Amino acid sequence: MYKKISLLGIVCCCFLSLAQAQTENSPYSRYGLGDIVPGQSIASRGMGGLSAAYFDYTGINFVNPASYSKLNATTLDLGFEFISRTLRAGENALDPNKKFNSYSPNISYLQLAFPLKKNGGWGMNLGLNPANRISYKLNASSQRAFPQFEDTLNINTLYEGTGGAYEAHIGTGFNVFKGFSMGFNFGYLFGTKDYSTRTNVVDTTAYTYKSSHDRKTSYGGIKLNGGLQYVAKLNKSSYLRMGAYGSIQGNLNAREDYTVQTFEYAASGAIQTIDTAYSVPEKSGDIKYPATYGAGIIYDRPGKFMIGVDYVTEKWKSYRFYDLKDDLQDSWEVKVGGQLAPRLGKTYWSNVSYRAGFSWGQDYIYVNQKDLSKWTVSVGASLPMRKPAYTNQFSVINVLMEYGNRGTKENPLRENFFRLGVGLALSDIWFLKRKYD
Repeated sequence: MYKKISLLGIVCCCFLSLAQAQTENSPYSRYGLGDIVPGQSIASRGMGGLSAAYFDYTGINFVNPASYSKLNATTLDLGFEFISRTLRAGENALDPNKKFNSYSPNISYLQLAFPLKKNGGWGMNLGLNPANRISYKLNASSQRAFPQFEDTLNINTLYEGTGGAYEAHIGTGFNVFKGFSMGFNFGYLFGTKDYSTRTNVVDTTAYTYKSSHDRKTSYGGIKLNGGLQYVAKLNKSSYLRMGAYGSIQGNLNAREDYTVQTFEYAASGAIQTIDTAYSVPEKSGDIKYPATYGAGIIYDRPGKFMIGVDYVTEKWKSYRFYDLKDDLQDSWEVKVGGQLAPRLGKTYWSNVSYRAGFSWGQDYIYVNQKDLSKWTVSVGASLPMRKPAYTNQFSVINVLMEYGNRGTKENPLRENFFRLGVGLALSDIWFLKRKYD
């Protein structure tokens, strides 16, 4: 069984790194800096995304850097996921013309953490993870009257967006006194935001060129966040964990190229520019990135179970792109989840930890004066890669299944998604200093 589980992890890595994915198409990624990528580890997401008070000796919680103080061994944590997304427009969800499916494998994160103190109490983490994704392509047809034509003309418009952001960070967490720890992440957020609008006038005897409006923006800036955790012993077998974390509002430096052109499509489908009507290269500006605050509590009986709840809010009303607002609002989310750890035994499955959770809240997108609700349910497990008889070997495969929804019939678009995640938390013997040759 252990060999099979190890082989499963290797196969999943190879599949997700080599698979050719269909491009995602999420119109909601047009707002802000794109769809927000879940920022928790696979293990945490298996419990609904609990992060504020959560820590695990076999994994890395990079949302709350105070958890780094609990590191006992050098750990390499890799996360991968496969996303299936279904979009529905209007109230008639059975109409195939108003339904779109897409799928995509992605790398979720890469984290490397290690203790800085022999007996624990101080640790450090280096990491890279996606923060946002932009991927949409929409066709729209409309009619418009032009003074030079007698009839109303049909216009086809293609809206397309690509890009996204990544965060690279270094952080440290340490014990302040018994049970209380704090930590900080110093990060750099960088990415691109490329939007284009292509218009074609049809049904006219007077030929007109197609027009293209393109905005290509690159940006980057420092992102800071910190966290606190406190563990209170209730009795001999139970503990109460409490935690909080937050990031301050960031200011990203941006450069934008804006062009208006006429063009035609070549036989291969490539765009051939006819003329550039307007161009503004490398326009400098700022992007205000919102602050985030979260807090939570966990009741823990080590070796048996834990259950907890988190509350998170992001201040998207303060978002500005070159001093321009967007259709955004402050978001909030409540997360509830837990983990069951059966009594350690001789069988493989008696050493597996099982997780489940759910979350619900209000999305940061606010379109047509309507809130965009969201909810997610998740289940997960932690599968040991080695037998417990091996000492100092805590490598596990964390698996995750998530199903969620964004929007209702009152919204122009409803979005359902399914995510299958695999996390490899490797803190095995090869990371330890040799004592014998």
